[in-house]
Amino acid sequence: MRLRDLVARTPRSRALAIGATALALLGGALGCGDEESSGEPAAATDTKLTSEERRSLADYDRRIQAHCLSVGRSLIDPRAAPSARQQERAFAAADELIALAAAKPTAPLGAGQDTRLFLSDVIENLEGSNCDPRMISYLAQGLAAIPPQ
Repeated sequence: MRLRDLVARTPRSRALAIGATALALLGGALGCGDEESSGEPAAATDTKLTSEERRSLADYDRRIQAHCLSVGRSLIDPRAAPSARQQERAFAAADELIALAAAKPTAPLGAGQDTRLFLSDVIENLEGSNCDPRMISYLAQGLAAIPPQ
């Protein structure tokens, strides 16, 4: 499925697509279909973020925030609205953020924060702004699809 198709979808169809993606991620995390899986819990290093993943989290947040800033500006000046390409990049960042939070939901970020809480904080910060409601809904659906640990 192409990202631009996902952006244009209705909230219900987007939710179904996210649910299917979450199931696929969960199946991969559980080793479904993997005959080499030992059934043992993942090693502790699997729950830590690499320095590249930490930088990526900050980059995803910046790209989403930039999208929301453009959306907010467009309320005053419609010419400031994000282009289709900018929207694609923002929703791609949201996809990556959700995927990383789903893959390592309890990875510590410091001060009692983990990646699941980071995603929750991104959503909370957007809710108080003039952000694209589709982005907030998309992130919230992604967070809801992450099973509790």
